[in-house]
Amino acid sequence: MQNLYEIGFFATVISAIGWFWLKSIAISTTFFGRSFWFSLALYVLGFFFEDVSLFLKLFLMLPMDVAIFVLVVILFNKYVSSSKVLLSVVAIGLLVVKLLLFDTAAEAYTRWFGETTAQTSVATPPNVAADGELLLDLARGRSLAELAPLFAQYGVTYQKAFPKLEREDFSDLEEFYVLNLADVHAGAFQALSNAIMATGVADAVETNEVIRIEPIASRPPLASDLNFGLNDPGIGNLWGFQAMQMGEFYTLLRNSGAKPQKVAKIAILDTGVDGAHEDLSGSYASTNRDYDRDKVGHGTHCAGIAGAVSNNAKGIASFAPASGFVQITSIKVLSDFGSGTQQGIINGIIEAADLGVDVISMSLGGPTSDQAQRAYAEAVKYANQAGAIVVVAAGNDDENALDFAPANVTGVITVAAIDDKLNKADFSNFVQDLKMGVAAPGVNIYSAFPNNEYKFLSGTSMATPYVAGLVGLMKSLRPSLTTAQIHQILQDTGATTKAGPQTGQLIQPAKAIAGLVNGL
Repeated sequence: MQNLYEIGFFATVISAIGWFWLKSIAISTTFFGRSFWFSLALYVLGFFFEDVSLFLKLFLMLPMDVAIFVLVVILFNKYVSSSKVLLSVVAIGLLVVKLLLFDTAAEAYTRWFGETTAQTSVATPPNVAADGELLLDLARGRSLAELAPLFAQYGVTYQKAFPKLEREDFSDLEEFYVLNLADVHAGAFQALSNAIMATGVADAVETNEVIRIEPIASRPPLASDLNFGLNDPGIGNLWGFQAMQMGEFYTLLRNSGAKPQKVAKIAILDTGVDGAHEDLSGSYASTNRDYDRDKVGHGTHCAGIAGAVSNNAKGIASFAPASGFVQITSIKVLSDFGSGTQQGIINGIIEAADLGVDVISMSLGGPTSDQAQRAYAEAVKYANQAGAIVVVAAGNDDENALDFAPANVTGVITVAAIDDKLNKADFSNFVQDLKMGVAAPGVNIYSAFPNNEYKFLSGTSMATPYVAGLVGLMKSLRPSLTTAQIHQILQDTGATTKAGPQTGQLIQPAKAIAGLVNGL
């Protein structure tokens, strides 16, 4: 199907010109008439299979194609009797404009919306990083020098995948390398993977997959007049607080006089966080100035859910009732277009773990062809050894989260999304085949947005920081809690949703912390 769209378009235009030309001089148009309809069929087929998002097809490609086609026909009819040369120049000029304008417009679309088109790389599949396609786990006692002939054959360059490990003894991440294939061989990464594994030099070879966030359009739900004893003006928009029985939660914290044993740090691994936001600045701690901005807004929205300052007469509230319980920080692992690589995300996990955070929240992921996920698994192991709990989104494809990474990685708590009727959100992946799946509100979630704004967004991306925020509070009350212990508490104290095992138990914060504040 490659180039079928372009061939079909140009053939349609040329056939139309021929058709009108012959008609104007009273010559049979049968050939060009049939050619036009055949070319139009090719164009429609090519348009359908073009590797570009539906939004880009309908709102950029199709209007541009129709406009250029109509202009060519109009100009032909106007000048056909006076200047064939002028007609030819104008027609060719418009077709050239189509080629140049489409590429420019597609780049602008990518810049603003973070999507890519097939024009960026014709050889490498869209879910594999074009610069560093593979992650190789070197077997102990073996050397990359043994792979020199293969590397020469495929034009491979390589480097340490995770060079900034502070504790190499925490995992086997020091044995991973990222392999970049020469452009001419970029599409042959599977053949290279098979050849490497046949040598016995590597324990595993995985694709360095590209991750993209997929924000879901939302509309405001009906606001309630419940305030749970807080003065945050946007709290009436938080329907999920009713589903999670937050009134009982805040009452328990007030009456128990619970004191944090530590300030638990929650790292949002995302597009960055607007750390100066009015409802975040009081609970935000910067680790890198480059991470304290967010052009996309996704990371800031997640940060607000996990740790917005409560009872400050601004915006919304979170699980933390006052300062001293949790602190939010940011590790930017996704670009300003909303995408990132598996290698980059794992380096973010390592950075967060080395900073001593207590919870790593990742509202990201995507379908994967690598079931083992050794690199992700070693990264989670590294984080766990450093004392961090890893919480990830189940994904928004209404499919089995077992086929999505890092949702399917051993050692993470994976979060599905529910709606205000306690049904599984229609987009949410299901988690019944995972060892540690839970549920949280994820539809029409109101939270912080850059530049002191607030917006409604939907997704398992929104459900994830609810769980991360609760886990952070639990770690502040009892720092020694492990991932398995926390998941067991959430499972035992959670409420059953209408989807049952598909979503896991809906978190119930009051019940989850009752034993912690009472010293049990």
